[in-house]
Formats: sequence, structure tokens, C-alpha cells
Amino acid sequence: MSFMCKRCGLHVPEGVRTCSMCGGAVSAPQPVPTTTSATSSTFAAPISAASRQPVPSKWLFVIGISLVVSPLLRLNAIVSFEVPRLYGESFQPFLSSHPGYSSLLYFRVAMNTLLIVSALCLNFFFYTRRKFFPPMMIAYVATTFLFLLADTGAVNSLFPDASTGRGFIPLLRYFIWTGALIPYLLTSEQIKSRFSR
Repeated sequence: MSFMCKRCGLHVPEGVRTCSMCGGAVSAPQPVPTTTSATSSTFAAPISAASRQPVPSKWLFVIGISLVVSPLLRLNAIVSFEVPRLYGESFQPFLSSHPGYSSLLYFRVAMNTLLIVSALCLNFFFYTRRKFFPPMMIAYVATTFLFLLADTGAVNSLFPDASTGRGFIPLLRYFIWTGALIPYLLTSEQIKSRFSR
């Protein structure tokens, strides 16, 4: 084992107490820290684990908010629009002159009730990170789009003379939302890592 001069840093053989170069005192060499496999794995594990985790997505936040808000909006539609039109006295003359409209209102009540129950189940699957959330969410989104499509078609067939252009705007908006959401649910690494239980 070689020693080192404190003054000039020259390596001196073992047993020599003074440096032959400068005459300085000799000290034992400082141990060079070596990285063991345990140490390197200790530091490497968090880095690799952090690098494997997907970056949090704003889409998940939007999905979570929409799942909370959707049942409330559908319940409001039933209570504020469909039920008063079906059973309110002021609306009965209109229903008697348009008999198909009452069937459409019953259809809306039934579909909104089904979608409320589905959204509540999806909330549970989403916040408990169940692995079957993505396919169930795809089915929910597709069912909602088909419901809007059928409802718009029924309104246009019942009231062909009425200006129903505004009914196509929500349909188009939901079509864009569906076209963006379904590929995300099918291909996103964030979805695959979050809903793995």
C-alpha cells in the first residue's frame, strides 16, 4: 500500500515517513469512494421508476369532471323539462295535438335514467381505478352519441317544418368529443397504467 505526501501529493512507498521530493510528512491515502451494486441500484430504482411513470394527463381530469357533472345535468333535464312536459297541465293540449311527442319524452326519460345509472357506475370504476373502466366508458360514450342521434332524428321527423338546426350543434359537438376520447381510451399509456386493477 502506498502513501501520499501531504505537501506535494507524491506517492511514497510504505514505511517511509518523509517525502524524498519535498521533505513533507507522509499520510495514508484517502480512500476513493466506490459505487457498489447495492448503492447504484438504490439510486437507480427511483429514477427508473419515475421515468416509467406517464406524465399526468389533462384528459383524465376532464373525464373525471364530466363523469361527476353528467348525472346532475341529466337529472336536471328529467326534472325540469321532460316530467313537466309529460304531466304539466299547460302542456297537455300540445301533447294531444302531437301524439308522437309524448313517446319521445318517455324515451328521453328512460335513456337519461339509464345514462345516470351508468355514469354513477363509471364514477365508481374511475375513482377506484378498475381495469374495465376504459371499455365501459367507450360503451357509455357510444350509447350517449347514439341516443343523441336518435333523439335528433325523432325531433326532425315529428316536426319537419320546424327549424331544428340547433339540435345538430350538440350532436356535432358530442361527435367531436367522441372522436377524440375513444382513441385516447384505447391507446393511452396513462389509461393503461392507471386502470390496471
